[in-house]
This record gives sequence, structure tokens and C-alpha cells, in this order.
Amino acid sequence: MSSGGKRPRMSRSSTGNGGPPDDGAFPEPELLTVEQAAAYLQMHKVTVYKYIRTGVLPAAKLGKVYRIYRKDVEALLQRLRTQPR
Repeated sequence: MSSGGKRPRMSRSSTGNGGPPDDGAFPEPELLTVEQAAAYLQMHKVTVYKYIRTGVLPAAKLGKVYRIYRKDVEALLQRLRTQPR
């Protein structure tokens, strides 16, 4: 037992979600939360919810939360790109 009876603190990942630290040892997650998808797309999470609700962005509702495949987020980003004239 350590002195003082305190538990060692666990470091948090750079995303702040309590997952493992982002040291490159773990692959990118296949499923993203709405917040992670919004950060990836650099848009507000309300916009991501709107895209899910209107069918623009496919998502699975697991319990009370949505999960989005990374490939679907990347496909949306490609569709939103401005076409050159």
C-alpha cells in the first residue's frame, strides 16, 4: 500500500473522455460520439445532431447516446467539400 493511503491518479486522454492516454499505442476508435464527430468536423454538436436527425449522417443509437462510424464522418466531409469551378 502506498504511503498516505491515497490511490495513484489515472491520467486522462487528450480527448478528456477518461479513455486511455493518446500515446499511439491504441488505434483510432472505429465508433465516435457526437462530440468527437463534431470536433473532427469542426462544427457544433447541434449541427451533427441535425445531420443525424435528417439522415445526412448515419448513426446508431445505443441506449441514450448516438455512435457514428468514422468512415461515415469522413464520407460526410467529402460530400461537404466545395467543388472547384
